[in-house]
Amino acid sequence: MNLGVPTAALAAVFLAGPAPPAASARADASQPSIGVDSTRLNPGRPVTVTGADWPSGATVQAEVCGARALRGSADCDTLRAAVALVAADGTFRVTLIAGAPPSRCPCVIRVTAQPGASSAQLDVELAGQREAPLPSLAPAPRVDVVRTRLSGSPGLAELFGASPHRTLTVTVRNPGTTALGRAPLIVAWGTGGTADIPVSAPLTKDLPAGATRTYRVRVTLPAAAFGRYSVGGAYGPAKFSSATDVYPWGLITTAVLSALLLVHAIGVAARRRFRERPGRAGVPDATVTAPVPPADVELAGLRTFLARAGNEGDRTIALHTLLRHVSGQPELTDRQGLDDLVRLLAPPLPTRSGDTGRAESDEPCDARSREVR
Repeated sequence: MNLGVPTAALAAVFLAGPAPPAASARADASQPSIGVDSTRLNPGRPVTVTGADWPSGATVQAEVCGARALRGSADCDTLRAAVALVAADGTFRVTLIAGAPPSRCPCVIRVTAQPGASSAQLDVELAGQREAPLPSLAPAPRVDVVRTRLSGSPGLAELFGASPHRTLTVTVRNPGTTALGRAPLIVAWGTGGTADIPVSAPLTKDLPAGATRTYRVRVTLPAAAFGRYSVGGAYGPAKFSSATDVYPWGLITTAVLSALLLVHAIGVAARRRFRERPGRAGVPDATVTAPVPPADVELAGLRTFLARAGNEGDRTIALHTLLRHVSGQPELTDRQGLDDLVRLLAPPLPTRSGDTGRAESDEPCDARSREVR
């Protein structure tokens, strides 16, 4: 028995049979884990990667790496990397296209989380790729974020609730002496100081030693956005963040004016109803009854009315009552004039025993002649 068979050959023998439906890797019970539907990858073919126990709301990036990803993203196929958002239960599912990493195998699928330092990787076999000795470990590449700026002013549509648009400008620099590979640029936005909703970012390029490069990412916030929004992410190992305030003042002003107009209309309607309410308790009715215009009383009818009243005193009272009713006056104070009017209008009383001669002298001659007959 040959005990010097290379490890890769033994792996090829075992993998030649039917592949298991899934494989997974877990550092320990408290660390995030990943799994794939097959550990044998074919370049250009999709592979499904799943994860569990990852930070909720984090953005994860899955990629195929060579040299066991000892040098980080410099050994990984970042051009075909896939990004996903971790669900509330700490799981995710993403499909990526297997490609040829910049470094030779042994190959792995590596998943990293942003923000945070969580990561996990799983050994895989890439068809058509030969293995090479692992490179000697070199110091981890360093990258600095020189400048982060979020620009863009609100337009008229944004003031009335349209989706705000901002531009994130990120400038990075490689201060080291070795070139930095295509480090992934991850950008996300969110509220409450946490950027957890991913934004499509441009592909990066190699960053030579001492070089500086600027990337611009267009960020679209949701409609009717209100308050402070955070925009951040990472470029390789370097992280960055920025914030912007969004307030739809036009929409707010319209809502306030509408509320004030509604309150004013309600007040006007209430006052109108209160004024028109009949018979309010404790408030005398302001309706003034117009005086009754004097009636057109015929002289004959008036004399008949006074004749029925009886003696001169009763006639005065009756005429006084009638005039008060016709004129609408509560009291007539010209008593002498009232007495004279009664004498003028009233017919003479019939002659009775005990009557004064003045009453007979006041009667007309034709009346006395009728009585004699």
